[in-house]
Amino acid sequence: MLAMLAMLVVAGRAAAGVEDDGSAVLLVAKPDMRDPGFAQTVVLVTFPQDAGPMGVILNRPAGIAIGDLLAERTDVRPRRDPVHFGGPLEPDGLLFVFHAPLHPVKALPILDDLYLSGDGTIFDALMAATGNAVNQRFYVGHSGWDEGQLDAEIASGAWFVLPADPAVIFDMAPEHMWETLVARAQLPSTNLYQPRHVARITP
Repeated sequence: MLAMLAMLVVAGRAAAGVEDDGSAVLLVAKPDMRDPGFAQTVVLVTFPQDAGPMGVILNRPAGIAIGDLLAERTDVRPRRDPVHFGGPLEPDGLLFVFHAPLHPVKALPILDDLYLSGDGTIFDALMAATGNAVNQRFYVGHSGWDEGQLDAEIASGAWFVLPADPAVIFDMAPEHMWETLVARAQLPSTNLYQPRHVARITP
């Protein structure tokens, strides 16, 4: 019986999509991307447990500094961090990527000690810790997908998928990011994101 069960598990083993895996990824629009809202974009995507995939576009500067966007706040006004356009959803909302030694309750994990959040209390704490400004990025609006929609887009050939990479978020110039990552994605497949396998038992 155990041997039969093991055979069923192996037979039912299938490659998980990025939504099944749940690890944060970078979506890189393929050169023939038809959606003008995402053409030539790089999107950092996370996977909340109670909603569909969500994330922020990394390479569309909004042309404004966080200190000008929130000029009414004296603690934020001196900050010259560039704000990026994170996506078409909730364009008045502010999200941010940041490092933290422990996982904050109202933040989505990206990789290791890196998180994405839009929580006001976390934002206030980041503004008070001015020495960590170099490890913070800010986005107005965000991108999102219904459950299953993103995997369908990837399967249709709309996106390259790469592992989440802090060096891309913090060190890569937005104006060169898309071209650089398209070239990286076209290298041998070992450079591509590989979803974990999910064992499924077929009745």
